[in-house]
Amino acid sequence: MNPACRVMGLFLVLLALFQSLPVAVEAWQARQWPDVPSEWIRLALLPVSLWLYLRYFSILGCRQCENRHNDDVR
Repeated sequence: MNPACRVMGLFLVLLALFQSLPVAVEAWQARQWPDVPSEWIRLALLPVSLWLYLRYFSILGCRQCENRHNDDVR
């Protein structure tokens, strides 16, 4: 993947994550679901952004690390 595209993708995923976290925390502390549709959209971004981050940008989902480890074993 192009490094510039990877940086832009990481920026967008983190932006979505940081937009959804305050809504999730506020809903959790108030023990009440959001009333406004825009907050529902931001809340829906939380699992999507977490999955994208863990899958493509975290060391837990790093495909290159797995490939390097498999090459070392042989």
